[in-house]
Amino acid sequence: MVFRTVKYTTAALVVAALMLPVNVAGNESGCVYSYDPSKDYFPDKVESKYGSGFEITYKGNAKFIRNTIANENYVLYQCGTPIPDSVNATPANSLQVGNWTKVAAVPGSKVVLSSAPASAIIETLGLQNTVAASYKFFTVTSACMQKQLAGLPSVDQTYATPSAKRRSVVSHGLMRRVSYDLGNEGLQWTFTTYGMNDPHSFSVNPENATDMLGKAEWIKFVAAFYNKEAEANTIFSEIESRYNALKKSAPNHTTKPSVGIARYNKVANGTIIGWTMVPAQKWLQQGLSDAGLDAYTGDMRSFTNADEFYKAVSGWDILIDTSIEPLSHGGAKIPEWQDLVDGYKLGSSSGATKSAGIKSLQFVDPNAIYRSDLISSTSNATDADEHLQIEPDVLLGDFIKLASSSSGTKKAHWYRNMPLEVPVEWMSPNNCSG
Repeated sequence: MVFRTVKYTTAALVVAALMLPVNVAGNESGCVYSYDPSKDYFPDKVESKYGSGFEITYKGNAKFIRNTIANENYVLYQCGTPIPDSVNATPANSLQVGNWTKVAAVPGSKVVLSSAPASAIIETLGLQNTVAASYKFFTVTSACMQKQLAGLPSVDQTYATPSAKRRSVVSHGLMRRVSYDLGNEGLQWTFTTYGMNDPHSFSVNPENATDMLGKAEWIKFVAAFYNKEAEANTIFSEIESRYNALKKSAPNHTTKPSVGIARYNKVANGTIIGWTMVPAQKWLQQGLSDAGLDAYTGDMRSFTNADEFYKAVSGWDILIDTSIEPLSHGGAKIPEWQDLVDGYKLGSSSGATKSAGIKSLQFVDPNAIYRSDLISSTSNATDADEHLQIEPDVLLGDFIKLASSSSGTKKAHWYRNMPLEVPVEWMSPNNCSG
């Protein structure tokens, strides 16, 4: 296995190069050595238009990004030029909760990874050589990124509550400060998955976009930290075109098959304590709809009685399972088919459904139970948190396969058919051929 850059990046870079006139300068690839206040330092720009969860504007030598999901503001200025006078960065020792303003010089060249989607985007952009460290508990699925990170230093999180403010912090119920200890390695910043009161962390959140294509727009977000807007625009345009073409090819059922998300709840001693129905996020609702499916969008509901659970899910044609298998010594493992049989009591479902007053669970006989962990790592990471989050065209292709199959499919990219016992594709550094 090689880095996942091949799919988009090789073609994208060639197309981008052909599209740019030779006499037109693009964004800088490094620092500049003189400053012209009248110059537009970023002729290549990106915009967000699909409900990604971030907004970006450009002015002179700076980019202004609002991450509405993390509730943070980022100011990226061209390395070698001054920070704009109007910018007031939140002090590193601030106890402010949310709405931090963070400042960084771009392009990035020595960054820390603590975000699975950011890792996938960096691969897609072909910028793996800019990763200089990772958070010590951070794991990925990509075999080649696993191999790369294994040879790099790791950083830790530090926790502190300034003593002078301790009383007010406790009285207001505020958490202690959390930041990444970047040490003296010349590291620039950390890509994270949530907002932090750390001046050198930037949150990457495609999993919280409200639109399928909005997820892919986070490629543009990360590209802005590298001045790679031109490349990101080309890559996104290709994803957008493929997505729209696939959407037109989706099956047109008279009545859309219904899809629900659920999990069984098991404690470490193996006891099943209940079941939960989970509503689909907005982007998932859209993706399933575009594939000719109808997602469950009701309230999250929990059950301790199997009959009541069976009645609630009896109309589902496809089940997407999100259960975990707790281990007696701590932690958890990915469930296999027999775990689901036990967890949902499918072995006795004929008798159970009869007592519940229904004929059967519609998703059982046609082998329509799936999990999104087909590609996983031996270190407990899954590609559902990485490339799935930024490749909506491939994801839509999976949904169409689910919608088109009358007896379950084994051909999905991320979705593992459980009744057909499709095995997990376990990724380790040994799978990297690059």
